[in-house]
Amino acid sequence: MKYFASVLFILSGMNIYCQKTYDYPDAPKDTTANTYFQETIEDPYQWMEDPDHPDLQNWLEEQEKLTKAQSSKQTRVWDLRSQIASMYHNVRREKTDDYVELDSKFEAKFDTKTDWNPYTGSMDFLYKFKDKKNWKKLINGKELAENNSDHILYGSTSINESENLLAIAVSLNGSDWAKGYIYDLTTGTQFPYVLENIRTGANFEWNGRDLYYPAYNKPEKGRELLDKAKGQVLYKLSLKENQATPETVYKNPDTTGTNGFRYDIENEQLRLYHSIKSRGTWYRAISIADLNKENFQPRRFLVYPSDDKTELKIIHTKNDSIFLRTNIGAPNGKVLLANLNTPNKLSEFIPEYDINLHYVNKLGKDKLACVYRKDGQNIALIHNMQGELLRKIDFPKGKKLNHFYEASDEAEITNFSISSFYHPNTQYQLNLNTLEFKPTESLSVPYDIENLETRYVTYTSKDGTEIDMYITCDKNTVLDGNNPVLMYGYGGYGKTVEPFFRNTTGLLLAHGGIMAVPNIRGGGANGSDWAAAGRRLNKQKAIEDFIAAGEYLINNKYTSPDKLVISGGSHGALLVEASAIQRPDLFKAVIAEAGPYDMLRFNLFTVGGVSLNLNEFGSPENPEDYKNLKAYSPLHNITKGERYPNTLLITGDTDDRVPPLHTYKFLAKLQELADPSGLYHLYVTPGSGHGGALSPEDNTDKLLYQYYFMFDQMGIEL
Repeated sequence: MKYFASVLFILSGMNIYCQKTYDYPDAPKDTTANTYFQETIEDPYQWMEDPDHPDLQNWLEEQEKLTKAQSSKQTRVWDLRSQIASMYHNVRREKTDDYVELDSKFEAKFDTKTDWNPYTGSMDFLYKFKDKKNWKKLINGKELAENNSDHILYGSTSINESENLLAIAVSLNGSDWAKGYIYDLTTGTQFPYVLENIRTGANFEWNGRDLYYPAYNKPEKGRELLDKAKGQVLYKLSLKENQATPETVYKNPDTTGTNGFRYDIENEQLRLYHSIKSRGTWYRAISIADLNKENFQPRRFLVYPSDDKTELKIIHTKNDSIFLRTNIGAPNGKVLLANLNTPNKLSEFIPEYDINLHYVNKLGKDKLACVYRKDGQNIALIHNMQGELLRKIDFPKGKKLNHFYEASDEAEITNFSISSFYHPNTQYQLNLNTLEFKPTESLSVPYDIENLETRYVTYTSKDGTEIDMYITCDKNTVLDGNNPVLMYGYGGYGKTVEPFFRNTTGLLLAHGGIMAVPNIRGGGANGSDWAAAGRRLNKQKAIEDFIAAGEYLINNKYTSPDKLVISGGSHGALLVEASAIQRPDLFKAVIAEAGPYDMLRFNLFTVGGVSLNLNEFGSPENPEDYKNLKAYSPLHNITKGERYPNTLLITGDTDDRVPPLHTYKFLAKLQELADPSGLYHLYVTPGSGHGGALSPEDNTDKLLYQYYFMFDQMGIEL
């Protein structure tokens, strides 16, 4: 075993290292190389793509020793543990005197929760009738485990309130592959059906006692972590019969698994979003089926181009009228109206405005809520069903509007909430007749909310584009370049990073830290054009936007390179690692979780080759995409002898969405080539995938390690 040398000092209870060098474990190398358009790319760690390779386990054991050596130097870990616990447990909520109890018929009939069972070492699933106090165990997680070491993850859950039925997806060790189980909540008994080969996020939809669900071909043994799901089929299982057999409703014509379908059900109407092929070209389509008919058949309602920019989604149906949200001819988004009996004919219902239409929801019997986003602020425009504007509500900047909808036609009052980076959701009530609203609870947390604020600033990226950024800090923060800053990034798939609360973020802020979140291109902060501007061949622009955010924070004296830590997960992990590789001088440390780092082979594994990711990144089989992917792929741009920011890579060892092979290969090359005075190490979460599935103990250990590392890098004293 190889050890690293360091001189350790204890200063105010935190570890500050006067580092010499780290002597990293050797990873075997081979002569594997791949050829792309007459260019040969060496890939000496490609053997790590085989999860059963005998050398991989030996290498991981050596990495674990390095990580444990780091962990053993955490001298104040119990103080950190108690402070984190305070952030979770010392949150108090109290309803105001004018809170109005909602009519029970408008609320969910059941409550559900997961509960760790220390006696069996597994996660159970509990439920109760909302008007009862006692929880009942519905699922004993241990009984669903195949091995004693398995971790149970509960995925999609759908409750049929009228029939007291529940369908739930359950996976082992965080895998995206799952099985489905059905329960009668009146008796707490399980139906004798197991839905095989489904996915954790499967959307179960009920229509009476009929359950609709998608499933796939059974994955090849040993390839579950590597191959993408194929053979998607929509099934109907009727619980009206004791020995029901799933009935095929729709088969995906794309058998390669590249183009998937999705669906939903409203008012006994199935809406299918799928792909069709005509004369060699794929198109997107929305088909609709009336589930009242005995032999229903989805019929095409709309057909439109299949590209990575076009969005078209049904938001509400009322009789034969169908309301849709789209960006076709409207990058900021607008609402269209169509008639069920007139295919491929759309009219404008609510026009495009100069602000981004974030989402549209039904709001009671006769209203639509259009929620817009501008300059870090949510703005709600409430319309009637004739398209007339009834009210505009400007919510506070730096806050996020949540649950602004009401499905019931009979409700007169509905609840919604507002959150921020520094406080959890705070509840409000909206009168659906007067459209007046009020706060209905007071909130107490273990730090002073009144001293905190979120600033919304604008900075300039490399190409001159103006980018917005949230900065959350104490109102009296001194801009002396000496503040610890955590900069979080995502920047992909048109996803908007809005003000979200994590209990541990409160701990950072309570210690005088700053949270920065830039709305870079590739995300959805400013509409679909903004998302496209950081997608595929424009991915480097998203990276440059993130780098420019770090420069802004340093130039404006919020922090310095010695105090700036960057963090991201999944696509965000790719973003922060690409930024660190390109500008190692700018950041003190990187925390990257479950990211793709080998962009020349990302498309070969699991979801990397589906249309969503091909649209986002392109394919190395295309010469233009290949050149672009190679230019920013973190694995392929490590420079020998470069001192990179201290790096903590986190991955689940059973992640089948972004397989851990990316993390392993990237770390091996980083440890081989980079300046060994930098700390580059790995934290593996056992028995967990992209979606988690950690035991409470494992989750706490991961959180403690991550925050101790971050605080240590920032110089924060506990």
